[in-house]
Amino acid sequence: MDGSGEALKCRYQCASERNSEEALNVIEVNFRNDRRWMDFIISHPDALIYHHPGWLSALESEYGRKCTALACEAPDGAFRAILPLLPTRGLPFRIGRHVISRRLSSLPRTPLAGPVADNAHAMKAILERAIMLVQAEPNVQLEIKSTLPGLDQLVPGLTCAHWRGTYTRALPNTETNKAQNLNQKTRQPRPCSNCDDCRQLRFGSARANHQVRWAAKKALKEGVSLCADKQAKELRNWYRLYLEVMRRNVVPPRPFRFFQALYSELSPLGHLALVLAELDHHPDGSAPSSVDSQKRDTHDAVNRSGLISGSILLQFGQTAIWAFTGSNDLCLRLHANDLTLWNCMHDSCMHGFNWFDLGEVAENHPELIQFKAKWGAVLQPTYRYYYPISSSPSAPDVQPAAAMMTRIAAFAWQRLPLSMVELFGDWAYRFL
Repeated sequence: MDGSGEALKCRYQCASERNSEEALNVIEVNFRNDRRWMDFIISHPDALIYHHPGWLSALESEYGRKCTALACEAPDGAFRAILPLLPTRGLPFRIGRHVISRRLSSLPRTPLAGPVADNAHAMKAILERAIMLVQAEPNVQLEIKSTLPGLDQLVPGLTCAHWRGTYTRALPNTETNKAQNLNQKTRQPRPCSNCDDCRQLRFGSARANHQVRWAAKKALKEGVSLCADKQAKELRNWYRLYLEVMRRNVVPPRPFRFFQALYSELSPLGHLALVLAELDHHPDGSAPSSVDSQKRDTHDAVNRSGLISGSILLQFGQTAIWAFTGSNDLCLRLHANDLTLWNCMHDSCMHGFNWFDLGEVAENHPELIQFKAKWGAVLQPTYRYYYPISSSPSAPDVQPAAAMMTRIAAFAWQRLPLSMVELFGDWAYRFL
């Protein structure tokens, strides 16, 4: 997840690349059974958890659509590039100035994926094969989500659109040359005597670093404690908190079956952790007698398990991703999210990950931007490539009437019952 666009561009556009002239064959493979798929993504520094068979299987089961797994095969049978693609239905109506048509996407309902390749020759070959697939289907558009710049210069016909970036920060690494191609096989845990007092993992300026540490300590003082993956049944309790966040942020939620599939696929492999924050309580579920009335009201609002917040952490290759978060609306003042993120970041650092991705944020959520930036994360550009280019009207993105309708819709959304939020999200993602 190196944020240097120029370094990535050089990697794929250099004229004197290794194996640039070897004969390549692009084929469709079974990502579950072909061991070469896993071997390739384990050994490649740009591969993410989103290329993992577990993630692809969860996407398939979400709406019953089959993933097309392309691989660029060298004469010796080794893979030089991979590209997973999944079809979408598209929306039957326009959103703002954009028409979301039927797509063959890498990948839908996924922040980043795109092709992973050893050299420009393989990258070009696998993208050209993807274009051939959409050319054979009428009214289908190819969509590639990537951090790599310049793919449109590599393959004529692709159109590049700058997308909202993802907030990423480097984790301390004094032992290893960062220019090395680290991967899961070579990643080594970092020796750390006390991560609570770590002087290398700092968060921006001295003031920002103090604020982060203060928030984590306040959560502990308020009686918040962390636990990880006690039982799979906790996933349902966490999902209700996730729905609350999606309702608050006016974002459609993913269906529960997606998280069930993701948990069953990735948790046994150690690539997924459900990190939960609980508020201390008596065995009968009541709040401790020592807490004040405001905190007691907050405690009574949470479910009987005491769960107030939780996050799904995805870990693979060089990158740990803070992927999905749920929290109780009334418990934000307890800073449980700060404590959860603090734990996830330190855990990823100790296990040798080089990058921590806090995810993308839409422009209309400045409070989320501020929250992620305070952890020392910087905005890394991301790109979306399309073929063929879609037409869009020349009207401005936001018109007064459209802005008013958006505010009315957001007001109504935030007052829906959670069951309705879940149903609408499931319906919406059937098209996306």
